This record gives sequence, structure tokens and C-alpha cells, in this order.
Amino acid sequence: MRRRAAARPGRAAARGALVRMAGPRALRAGARANDIGMMLRAMALARGAAHRGEVPVGAVVYRGRTVVSAHANDRESTGDPTGHAELVAMREAGRARGAWRLSDCSLAVTLEPCAMCAGAIVNSRVGRVFFGAHDPKAGACGSLWSIPADGRLNHRPPIVAGILARQCGRQLTAFFARRRQERSAARDASTKPSPSASRSTAVAKAPGGRSKATRT
Repeated sequence: MRRRAAARPGRAAARGALVRMAGPRALRAGARANDIGMMLRAMALARGAAHRGEVPVGAVVYRGRTVVSAHANDRESTGDPTGHAELVAMREAGRARGAWRLSDCSLAVTLEPCAMCAGAIVNSRVGRVFFGAHDPKAGACGSLWSIPADGRLNHRPPIVAGILARQCGRQLTAFFARRRQERSAARDASTKPSPSASRSTAVAKAPGGRSKATRT
């Protein structure tokens, strides 16, 4: 009994740390420590995706404290145009459960879903959606469109935005900054003359005392 009593304050402190990490806005919107923990799992998946050259987005489908499926972006490795983290995670969740309805499940994804993924959220009847960073260029859960909130649709799940938004956003900005640097370095390397080519160019005197470049 003493061990259990001692463990409870530790768990409470951990939950409190998660809650403080998410920020007051996320809490007011309905996020709980379990949802924040699932977002941290999604962020770990996103980090792994970045190491593989994929855009760092991770997603977790869960029911209560149980992870049903988890995935990261895999478009580059699979060549699949639909290989977004949340779409693949929802697909795998349906297969794992043997049913396409995910109404008793929640989805945590590090980046605001696009129109394709927002449509899949509606069609799979996901119960709740939590996302991290907003996507001003393609977001369909509040930024450009609000597909899951469209009153004309037959399923409108609650959307909680901004869970660990700063941390999720940093993963993306760091990835794209590194990719721009790599591409710039590759362009510079392709346009810079090689040492052997420089050595093969010599200046010779033309008849009449004029200089001309010759390649030896």
C-alpha cells in the first residue's frame, strides 16, 4: 500500500508536467494529459521520419490509453501520394480493428490535416482530433478550410488545435531549413569548377604577344 501511495504523487506530477507543456489554450479546448502524451508519441515518430528524409509528421490513433496504430509520413519511401501520417494511421487502425468506423478513437497528429486527410477523418468517423502546428498553406481543419466542421457533412468531430504547437512547428522548420541548406550546397558543388579542370587551363601567348586561354 505504501508503494502505491508513493507512486501516485509521481504520476500526478508527470500529468501536471504534460499539462503545463501543452499550455492553457489546449487545456481550455479539452486536451488532457493522455492526449498530450499521445502527441509526444507522434512527435517521436516525426523525428524518425525526418532522419529518413520524410517531412516530419507523426500521427497516433488511440482509444483511451491504448494505441491502436501509429505512423509517420512515408511518401518518399513508398512513392505513395497518400502517404500522410494520419491517413496511414487511420487505415492501419481500421485494419487492426476489423472495422472502418473509428468513432470511439481519437487522433493526435503533429501537423494540421490537409483536405485529403480531413476528408478521411470525416469518412472514418474519428471521435476526436488533436493537432499540433497549424498549416497556413494546406490546413483543412481551420486554416484554409474547416472540412470536419462543415455543417453539411454527416460527421463533425471536435477539433483541438495547438497541442504542443511550438514544438511540432520547430520540427518542421528545422527540417526544411536543413533541406534548403543541403540543396544550396548541392547547387554550389555542381557549379563550382573542379580542381582538375582549373589545373588543365593554362594561359599561352598568341602570336603578336596577345594572351589566350587554352585547355591542355
